[in-house]
Amino acid sequence: MLSDHVFTIFGRTLTITGYEQLVTGAIVLIALGAWVVQLFRRRRTVVLQRSAVIDRLLHDLSRIADSLECIANRPADQVIAAANRRTEESRGNPLSIFGHERPQG
Repeated sequence: MLSDHVFTIFGRTLTITGYEQLVTGAIVLIALGAWVVQLFRRRRTVVLQRSAVIDRLLHDLSRIADSLECIANRPADQVIAAANRRTEESRGNPLSIFGHERPQG
């Protein structure tokens, strides 16, 4: 099968075993196979023609992106405070049948 090879480089002895040769060959074959698959793989592209629906979709997506950008630019403390206010306003008192808060104490 494979034999050991001994190399002397700069006064040092380097021994390459048969197992190391086998692993190196397998890695080279796998890399070569991946390269060949990538080389011959078909690339599919989709071309959309302009229409009213696509224009409206682009407009809506840009509005969503602008809104998310505004939210991302606000300091975190303001976002947390606003969320807490909304939760407190919508929660009310679950024990009251009329939706009014009961006095504490």
